This record gives sequence, structure tokens and C-alpha cells, in this order.
Amino acid sequence: MVTTITLNPMLDKTVHIDRLERGAIHRATKMAMVAGGKGINVSRQLRCLGINTVATGFLGGETGTIMTRLLTSEAIDHDFVLTGAMTREGMTYREPGGVWTAMFEPPGRIDVEAVHKLSKKIDYLASKSTWLVCAGSSPGNEADDVYYEAVLSAHRHGITSILDSYGYALELGLKAQPTMVKPTRREFEVTFGQSLKTDHDYVEAVNTLLRSGARYGIISDGANPFFAGIQGHYWKVIPPAIPSVNPTGSGDAMVGGILYGFHQGWKFERCLAFGAAAGAANARKWDVANSSLAEITTLESDVKLQRL
Repeated sequence: MVTTITLNPMLDKTVHIDRLERGAIHRATKMAMVAGGKGINVSRQLRCLGINTVATGFLGGETGTIMTRLLTSEAIDHDFVLTGAMTREGMTYREPGGVWTAMFEPPGRIDVEAVHKLSKKIDYLASKSTWLVCAGSSPGNEADDVYYEAVLSAHRHGITSILDSYGYALELGLKAQPTMVKPTRREFEVTFGQSLKTDHDYVEAVNTLLRSGARYGIISDGANPFFAGIQGHYWKVIPPAIPSVNPTGSGDAMVGGILYGFHQGWKFERCLAFGAAAGAANARKWDVANSSLAEITTLESDVKLQRL
């Protein structure tokens, strides 16, 4: 089983409109909503690939109740800590032709008691799991050390862990030495104050992650090539060129794809190729992290791996 942790989830609403104009009243033609957040997206993609998963983290208020109901309707197992802070909402305004504009609410403040409850829950779930995925931002200073404690729980129970975050949550989490680390280019630049432009820059950045104690380091950059490495071996991974419909969650789908490869016992190179294909499959449809095995497999042969 894979346990995913989302500290800062969001109720994602998509509103379809004819045209977005400033200073005007708009009437939607259609509206849809889904439980969102990086760890939740990873769980959704894994479920589509037949991997058992449970999603945990913080949920609160009416939006938290709605998200619980949505997760249940998708058959995504979940075990969240309920808090007094209302879970945030995000609104995406989608226009014809694929143009979209998004706005996200700020997170609510998480109290210390909820943080302690979640850490205990994560430790219990880790004892039942083979993988632990820490994905997404922290809602505030009170929760910054949850990923650090989660990775330590993974070590205690002899399971592998993935860290996909940024800022202090990433810096602190790295000190616990997760198995795999996967920030985006922008997240790495913000966290470490380094600009990544050349292939050499990316290799050095991957090395920064590996020197922290991670076995696998990956830095993604949307539809652009991403870079990955283990000690002494580095790859530039070029995803398939596809028409993008909605790139949201492609990095999460990629993590799900890589995890699927590990679950199958594949070598790291094959896991990278399948992960890149999963990210591309996600980007070419509107539904987030919801690609089938067939949709991903058809793109895998179009992924190019270059040894550096």
C-alpha cells in the first residue's frame, strides 16, 4: 500500500464560461469540482493503475466534508485529520479554446494538536505501507516539520519515502533523508536560491538533492525535459510532444507513474520513462491524474532518455 500525505489540500472548482472579462458579471455554462492537492492527485493516479493507496493530511470545515464525500465517490481510500481550519478552495475559469485562469484561497491556520494527531496517524499508516509520499506545500509554520517526521517514520518501519515539496518543508524534510526527492525547477530555485538554466546546472542541482542523503533525485519543469539521477548516473528525460489541454497535476501523475514502475520492479530508467509518459498523458486531458494504463503506455515509447 502507498500512503500519500497532503498537508494543504484544496477543493478544486472548474467554472466554464464563454469569456472572462474584468469588471463584468459572468454566468457559468457548467461547473465541476474535485478533491485536489498533490498527494491526493498521486493517490488518484495510483488508483487508476491498480495500486492500493490511502490519502491522509488535513481537512476541515464544509469544504473538508465535501472533499471527503468526493474522495469516497472516486473510491480513493482516505484517513484525514479533521481540523478547525476551513480547507481552502480554488477556482479555475475555463474558456473555449482551452484558455483558463485560476485563483486559490490562502490556507487556514493549523493548530498544534492537529499536527500531533497527523504525525501519529502517519506513523500508524507507515506501519501498514510500503511507500510514503509527502507531496505539496505546508499550510503554515506549525506544520512545516510534518514531512520530516513522516520520513523518519518511514525509516522506522523500513519503507521507502518520496518528498515533493518546497521551502522550509523541503529543507527540513531533506534532513531526514527521504528515498526520492522531486521538486520542480521553480521550487528548487526558490528553496536553494540557485538559477537552473543549463544541463550542468540541473545535474548540480540533482547532486544537491543526492548529497542530502536521497537515493534518487529528480527536478521537473512542466512540459520541458526533466533531470534525474542516482549517485554517479544522470539522465535528461524528454517527454513526448503532445497538445496540452490541462497541465495541472502532471508532476503528480509523473510521481504516480514512477511509483508504479518501482512497484513492478523495473529499473530506474524504465520508471523515469513511464513517469514522463504518465505526466504527458495527464496534460492531454482535462481530468487531473486520471490516466489509464493504456493511455500512459501508448506514450512511453515516445519518451527520450539521454545519459549525461
